[in-house]
Amino acid sequence: MSSPVKSPSLPRIRNPLLRQEFPWLVSEVVLLLILFNANPPELWFWLVVLLVVLLYRVERWWSSRPNA
Repeated sequence: MSSPVKSPSLPRIRNPLLRQEFPWLVSEVVLLLILFNANPPELWFWLVVLLVVLLYRVERWWSSRPNA
């Protein structure tokens, strides 16, 4: 009898806040990589895309603060 072979899996993120933010962090890193490799004509486009994503995240963070 052979034992079942487990496929390697990605580590599970236990922190719920980090799990919620992880896709956004990945997208921002991907946008930064694109921005670093962009040619001058498209550089401004990707810079604006990155700024829009970051501003959206700041706005969502600001609106989700607890009102003390």
